[in-house]
Amino acid sequence: MKWFLIAFFSIYSFMHLYVFFRLIKPNFSKQKSIAFLILFCVMVLSPVVWRWLDVKENGTFTYWTALFSLLWMGFILYVVVFSLTIDAYKGIVFLSKRLFGINPIPTPSPRLSMYIVMFLSLCLSAYSYYETLRLEVIRIRIPTDKLPVSKLRIMHISDVHLGPVMGKDKIELIREIWEREKPDIIVSTGDLVDGNMRRKDGLANMLASMSAPLGKFAVLGNHEYYRGIDQAIDFTKRAGFTLLRGEIRDLGPILVVGVDDDDCRFFNVCQGEIDEYKLLQKAQKGKFILLLKHKPKLNPMSVGMFHLMLSGHTHGGVYKPIGDIFLKRLFITDRGLVRLGSSYIFVSKGVGTGGPPMRLFSPPDVAIIDLVKN
Repeated sequence: MKWFLIAFFSIYSFMHLYVFFRLIKPNFSKQKSIAFLILFCVMVLSPVVWRWLDVKENGTFTYWTALFSLLWMGFILYVVVFSLTIDAYKGIVFLSKRLFGINPIPTPSPRLSMYIVMFLSLCLSAYSYYETLRLEVIRIRIPTDKLPVSKLRIMHISDVHLGPVMGKDKIELIREIWEREKPDIIVSTGDLVDGNMRRKDGLANMLASMSAPLGKFAVLGNHEYYRGIDQAIDFTKRAGFTLLRGEIRDLGPILVVGVDDDDCRFFNVCQGEIDEYKLLQKAQKGKFILLLKHKPKLNPMSVGMFHLMLSGHTHGGVYKPIGDIFLKRLFITDRGLVRLGSSYIFVSKGVGTGGPPMRLFSPPDVAIIDLVKN
């Protein structure tokens, strides 16, 4: 955790320095440049401020402080990306002049470059925030001969990240789908909380009001450990979920298997078996087996020992190119349904966001999965 924080603040500081020297200093007076530099220093440190406020105050002021800090984080990322793009464009033009003695295309002035970068960054930031509000319903139908009933409906949520920014509005979106779809089972595959939840009884009650005939089940994600495992577990239980930590539950029609996220090892708080293969060996054969695991990773020997695995964690990359280029190499997939042998794996893009409330071509989702007797 210490090294992650060092890496984060180092990169975040460098991003602000790059923007300062590429866009601010060439276009503003010395006095205004100093004012921008002070603002940048404040924004680099702002995540520390609102995390501290979340522990101490946990109210409206914390919400607006965290929201502004996180929106700024997403905005400055776009500023860096577009600035680098223009620098690359200028580099191509420069090489064209040096190597071929021609300058076939114009290059923008420093001031025009700044206006272009700011305009594009603001537009994309606004769209990316809007996309977080567009909750999709992913519908999946899985035929099986392991079901004693004609149909069983599962509602799958993941990565809600309830905390200083994500709150009542996200639960309302989930509740609308629950009221309409009437699931038999509700499952949460981790990162339900991402902040101080000790004074969030209203959110726990909203989640607790959503019931299902066969129950509600959850597993822990990595953020539950980062924000305090005890209060995360307490909130999850108050929200009406049965927490599965290396456990198997027989619901009659199906078996539900849940394991802790493997980040528990860094905090020495693992409970039960975290290797799903060893746990699945104990599962009763002949029934439909539903596996809940936060990260979409598998012990290769587990394939074929379950029928459906539900996961989250990836957020679809948050920005789709990240999911396509990086996460598909780290995990089974970054989003959607895949099949490995006789086992299905569905990876949710999540309901909330763990960082800036922004997404790009990776809208949030809730899955409605119908198991149908074959």
